[in-house]
Amino acid sequence: CSSDLDYGHASLQEGSGKNFVEIGGSFLMRTGDDISEANVRRWIPTHPEGGRPKYSPVYDRHRHSFDVFLVASRDIKAGEEIVKPPALWEE
Repeated sequence: CSSDLDYGHASLQEGSGKNFVEIGGSFLMRTGDDISEANVRRWIPTHPEGGRPKYSPVYDRHRHSFDVFLVASRDIKAGEEIVKPPALWEE
């Protein structure tokens, strides 16, 4: 992620040249000091062989979603603060 993107991040799709600006609830979430503190993560399934495939119709169809959506990484109790992990949008 480029350091000049204070409220957004570069696309995780190498070579796309796209930047995404956070305008929703994720902008208001606190970023934790440690990954163990976080209770949300990026929405991207782990590839069985690790990393990302160079070509996959399923991954290609959803790459934009992988750049913008967050999901709960564990059960979040009522009233619990939602916390992002550090370096959320970096590989």
